[in-house]
Amino acid sequence: MITKVIQVGDKIDLIKKDATENETEERKVYKSQVYDISGEEQLKITMPQEKGKLLLLSIDTVYRLQFYTQGGIYECSAKVVDRYKTDNIYLVVVEIISALKKVQRREFYRLNCLLESKIHVLDDEELAIGDLKRILLKHDYAKPSYELGTIVDISGGGARIVTDSEIEEGAYVILKFQVELKEYIQEYELLAHVVTKKILENRKKKYELRVEYEQIENKIRESLIRYIFEEERKKRKSEKS
Repeated sequence: MITKVIQVGDKIDLIKKDATENETEERKVYKSQVYDISGEEQLKITMPQEKGKLLLLSIDTVYRLQFYTQGGIYECSAKVVDRYKTDNIYLVVVEIISALKKVQRREFYRLNCLLESKIHVLDDEELAIGDLKRILLKHDYAKPSYELGTIVDISGGGARIVTDSEIEEGAYVILKFQVELKEYIQEYELLAHVVTKKILENRKKKYELRVEYEQIENKIRESLIRYIFEEERKKRKSEKS
C-alpha cells in the first residue's frame, strides 16, 4: 500500500512513540520529507532539523509517521535503521513496522479545556473481560473505585488529564465526564489507555496523564468532535467581539 499512496516529496511529521501529545513544548514533532521509496517496507526521508541544526535520529528509535499526501493524511509506525549523507543531503532510512492507515485530521485537534472527570483503573478481572460494554455491565458503581481528575485538553483521539492519583503508564481506565452541547448534556464513559504519565513540576503530588481512547464507537467520537468544534467556535466568536 505504501507505494500506492506515498510519493517522493510528500511532507512528514515524525512523533516519537514515547513522547507526550501536548500542544506545548513537551510535544516533539519533527518535520521531514520523503526522499525515496524502497518498496513496501523502507523509506528514505530527509534528516529533520530544529532551529537550523540537524537532528541525528538514533538508530532503532520508533516514531509515528504522519504523511501528508494528495489523498489525505496517512499514518504508520516506523523504526530508524540507518542514516547517512549523499550529495550533501542528510538522509534517514526508516523501516515500516505497522500497517498504513488513513486518519482524520480533526481527530487530532486538541481543545484546551477544564472538565471534571472520574477515572477508574481496570483490575485484572475487568481486563480479562476485554469489551467495554461488558465491563460496564459488571462494574460495581457502589464501590468507591473512581479517582478524580481534570481534563485540560481533549481531542477525538484522546485527552490530557491532571490528577492527584499516581496511575501508572500502560494502565487501562474508564474515563467518565460530561460536556454541554446545544441541546443537552452529553455524558461519556470511555475506555482509555494511559500512554504517558509525568509528575508536574512545582505542583506537589500532581500528575499529568495522556490517554488514548480504546474501542470508541464512531457515533461517540463524532459527538465528542462536535463538542470540540462548538467550543472552538464560541472562543473565536468571543475573541472577535
